Amino acid sequence: MEYSKREKLILRELSNDARISVSRLAEIAGCSRLTAKRIVDELTGELGIRFVLELDENRLGARERHLIAVSFSKRPPEKELAEFFAGDVNAQEAYLTEGNFDLVVYATATRPEDYIIWETRIATHFSDYGVMIRPSEFVLSHFGYLPLSSKLIHKVDKESGIDDKDKLILESLNEDSRMNLSELSRRTGMSGNVIRYRIFMLQKSGVIKRFTIAMQRPEGHVSLFYMINYRFTKTTTNIAFASAREFYMGIDGDLPLINTFQFIAPVSGSFRSFGMVCAPDEKSAMEYAVKRHKVIFRNEDAEIKYAVVRKVLKGLLPIRNLDMRQNYRKIEWV
Repeated sequence: MEYSKREKLILRELSNDARISVSRLAEIAGCSRLTAKRIVDELTGELGIRFVLELDENRLGARERHLIAVSFSKRPPEKELAEFFAGDVNAQEAYLTEGNFDLVVYATATRPEDYIIWETRIATHFSDYGVMIRPSEFVLSHFGYLPLSSKLIHKVDKESGIDDKDKLILESLNEDSRMNLSELSRRTGMSGNVIRYRIFMLQKSGVIKRFTIAMQRPEGHVSLFYMINYRFTKTTTNIAFASAREFYMGIDGDLPLINTFQFIAPVSGSFRSFGMVCAPDEKSAMEYAVKRHKVIFRNEDAEIKYAVVRKVLKGLLPIRNLDMRQNYRKIEWV
């Protein structure tokens, strides 16, 4: 399906600020409010857009964050996997994949011991299927985000500075970040002015990083996760990292519907880097995620594991449209 520059522009604005007004969208896109509203409604339906929050896990008390690649000697029934993760508070996202691993999970915990207990529970539960778990600790992302479950918000303790009223607001906005003040008032029992102030403070404190979107049905695209490990050399930092950064920021045109790279993060553990690409087909996804990285890290003897997302078992696919150069986090590597 072809999309116009105006539609792509509106999609980018919604990715940057899902609470942007229709009037402001119309002004930016150079059209009437009625046209802007129609485009938003059409894009929401066609692309399966969910309006969500980009949140700071640290502020929510989720200090332990791990990206896990799971392989099975014999894959468990999909229903069993879905049921296990549905009631799991620690698992924020779970994706059924096909390739070098069978499952990708993003899990959080308050303490290291809580995470170990959770990981052991997975290993024990799926022991009959010959489960192998390869976790890597996630600290921050260079680009992109991973949506968080409202269950995580609900279990936040008061030491975080987030009280029960804040939780109600966050849970509601995580369900629909474009929810208007009237509906928020009805749900939370607070006045519009109180809600507006609390949202402002949640943004100011960094709990809410961004009101954003997650696209679930972008036609003609496949999502692929990749994990990289490599031998660190004296040239890794100033040559390989710099080449990778320029590649990420130069791969898309001026205004793509969907960024090729949706998630890029340094990790520590089984792998050193974790990423997600969206491409028109698996061949292109392999080119961007695997073949190109092997060229970039050719002097570092890179090991790259990858798998295509076949189904979301829990959570959302974090697909959106952002300006890579404006949003790529600069990390100084020592």
